[in-house]
Amino acid sequence: MTTLPLDILCRIIKFAAYSADGSLDSWANMLPYLAISHELRMDAARYIYSRAIIQCTLPPDATFVASTNITLIEQNGFLNTAKLLAINDETNAFRADVVHLIAKALPSKFDALSYTSAIEEIAEDEETRVSVDEEQYDLGYESAESVAQIVARQLPNIKDLGICSTSPHPITLAFLNALMELYGRQLNSLEGAMRANFSKPIYADKLTSLSLFLLRELGDTYFDGIQPNFMPQPLKVVSLGFDMPHSWDMFIRNDDSNTLVFENLKSLQLIGDRFSEYELQDGSIDPIDRAWPKLVVSQLETLVLFEIPIPADVAESLMSAPLKELTYKGRSDYAHMLCQHSTSNLNELVLAFDMYIESNVETFYQNTNAIFRNISKIPIVRCTVADLDLKINWSLIDWSYLTHLYVQNLSDLDKILDAIPAMPYLQFASLIVDINYKTDLSLFVTMLNGLKQRYSKPSSSKLETLLISLLGIDDELDGALDELKWYFPKLEHIGKVE
Repeated sequence: MTTLPLDILCRIIKFAAYSADGSLDSWANMLPYLAISHELRMDAARYIYSRAIIQCTLPPDATFVASTNITLIEQNGFLNTAKLLAINDETNAFRADVVHLIAKALPSKFDALSYTSAIEEIAEDEETRVSVDEEQYDLGYESAESVAQIVARQLPNIKDLGICSTSPHPITLAFLNALMELYGRQLNSLEGAMRANFSKPIYADKLTSLSLFLLRELGDTYFDGIQPNFMPQPLKVVSLGFDMPHSWDMFIRNDDSNTLVFENLKSLQLIGDRFSEYELQDGSIDPIDRAWPKLVVSQLETLVLFEIPIPADVAESLMSAPLKELTYKGRSDYAHMLCQHSTSNLNELVLAFDMYIESNVETFYQNTNAIFRNISKIPIVRCTVADLDLKINWSLIDWSYLTHLYVQNLSDLDKILDAIPAMPYLQFASLIVDINYKTDLSLFVTMLNGLKQRYSKPSSSKLETLLISLLGIDDELDGALDELKWYFPKLEHIGKVE
């Protein structure tokens, strides 16, 4: 018998259940909680059986498999109280029978399998390369929608819907689209990563959390005139994959203006496409018309931007919010444009640069040095640099307020050792050094052993943690890294990058 109070144990189980990643394996790992105590079993069951999962996989034997925990939920009497439905289609295959397999995996009382004969016929014809006419596909779409209706009828109180599917088959998309349509108006949260093809409009006006990454291939149309419709006012968390130019059109405006008001938004994450974003090398905006509205985000506290071009007026609007955390990954000129605005409220600033997409290294120096001149002292300032094609001259770096530095594919460790003391607030450094040959390793170790000859005295750096990796030959470093403790007298931990 446990000595922890039951209410504490109940909170732990609730946290574990709601923190699970949506996979059947993760869900199955929670089942032992049901045996903690007789008194706790009902509360544990209520949380554990509130999560319905359908998972489609393609094992090594190339046989498609659909699995679900809905049968267990039904057997334990929790169909009406299930709050979350997760659909994970990991097959990534153009096959019509995915929905048939899902119907086969559902509880027999659902009688979903009786609706999928048209889907089976399409799958057989496609496998034998027999042409499928439009009428057959229409019957297949109806069958897929019927299976979705059965799921929604048997799990009527779903509030959180998660869909992850890379399947491009229209039958699978019809099933997923139907689920989103059926549950839309009752959802509190929606997480979706799927193809950007919608056959029916979706309305979700109560969402407080939206995470949507709509995938497309070259030649795909955007929505075909049909798109989701989300009400911006209730939303507190929004995460969008910007792989399309009209993403903002999914949000309902109250009038015909170009202003989009998110009254309660606390967290905004926008993720772009690095290879379409940087077509122009003169700093101008991506030629794709992103149709940016005027954004009003007066409550925004967390902003994350990954490889997405931001027009100047949008940057000004976003940076005028009471931000506490700002993360930007992309080209340095866009980061500079953001950080020209006030950063005085920030508790944390995270920057990530890849030299592969920088127009030239001189511009990189100008932009990043200007950023650190413009920002006030922020408690945590992290910067990651992937030093690939354009080699950085660290003597030209002036990042005075940096507290955490991460460098990948570093070629000259001795140069960065010279630069670190010029970063007076730096506490943490993680350095992945590009050394592939024993001769390079020998020179590297010789350099470490010669620190006292290279420097007349220890540095004034406040560096506390230093991690170094030599791309797979870390074992050769044992003992040599200890020499760095003399050069960085404040160093409390030195180790290898995991």
